[in-house]
Amino acid sequence: MLRLGVIGLGLRASHMVRAMRNADPELHVAAVADPDGEAALQRLRQMNLGDNGTLTCQTAEQLLEQADRLDGLLIGTRCHLHTPLAVQVAGTGLPLFLEKPVAIDAEQLQALNQAYRGKEDQVVVSFPLRVTPLFRTVLEIVRSGRLGKINQVQAINNVNYGGVYFGNWYRNYDQVGGLWLQKATHDFDYINHLLGQTPLTIAAMSTQGVYGGDRPFDLRCSACDQTQSCPESPRNQALRGDTGGMKKDDHWCAFSQGIRNQDAGSAILLYSPGLHASYTQNFITRRGAHRRGAIITGYHATLEFDWATDSITIHDHHDHRVDRITVKPTGGHSGGDAALVTSFVKLMRREEPGSYANLRDGLISAAICLAARESVLTQTFQPIVPPWQSASDHPTVQMTAV
Repeated sequence: MLRLGVIGLGLRASHMVRAMRNADPELHVAAVADPDGEAALQRLRQMNLGDNGTLTCQTAEQLLEQADRLDGLLIGTRCHLHTPLAVQVAGTGLPLFLEKPVAIDAEQLQALNQAYRGKEDQVVVSFPLRVTPLFRTVLEIVRSGRLGKINQVQAINNVNYGGVYFGNWYRNYDQVGGLWLQKATHDFDYINHLLGQTPLTIAAMSTQGVYGGDRPFDLRCSACDQTQSCPESPRNQALRGDTGGMKKDDHWCAFSQGIRNQDAGSAILLYSPGLHASYTQNFITRRGAHRRGAIITGYHATLEFDWATDSITIHDHHDHRVDRITVKPTGGHSGGDAALVTSFVKLMRREEPGSYANLRDGLISAAICLAARESVLTQTFQPIVPPWQSASDHPTVQMTAV
């Protein structure tokens, strides 16, 4: 039997626990730390995992007192707690499944790096995109040399459920750290993995042109006098048959003051003097406008892939050949969740030396997101400095206008 401890058993953590059980039927949730222990047990029952013998704790400290009886831990709390809890877990030496973002500010980034120095491979960061069947196919094509020398990546994330970041708890900036850390952390990670490099500098901008406004921050639809006309009210969402992620029932007003999440953002990342990437994210897109993927341009060919359509298209540059590939996944996050939990289960069983997406990957991605956030505030290029490197040691690149 594999004994798992869970700190924070919300919807995402519940989904991942179920995926772990699917990967290994011998996995058992031995202990749960959650402020609402009864609700946590109810989720276990709903997933047909049962609660026979599951210890419920009010705090992570109480759960960690049982660490010697566990084979691994999962942290699925709100984002601002990921780092402090992971630092506590580090001393146990247990394999850890850590939700993203791994940190939401520079201080947390440094603390997490210090706690896991030399043990980064014992952490599986929740980066499912890099291990989806679609992306693995893309990676195989790129590494085969089919595209030739690559000089540019153009990545896009048009989110068709963006309302979740404005009408639900994700709107709480101090808990999530903003939408670079919440969403772009996935995309920056797969671009890094694709190119096999860490970017040197970033220039970013973001705008809030639709959501936000002058309504009270704590206003809910049920107390609003504009539910008849508001396009995001539950009534009008039901009429058009699409929530856009906002929520089917009562939710906070997406047009209220105090919302700091951008509804669009763009960034340019310099990887080397001959290679750069662009990235855009948008949170007001809906329905079939959903896109997530990238165009990768090399000397011999251009490859375009999209998780929204499960498709890859390759255009050769020097002849008339066009290849179209469809990769149909199963499971959450286009099949990436299953690959991640399989990696974690193998870590718990000591069958693999390290994870598919380790903490070093998570720290690099978070460092890029924090640099993007700073670039937006200062309207300047920002160096991307991993927490194990000092700013004075950061490589500089001389860029000459062409």
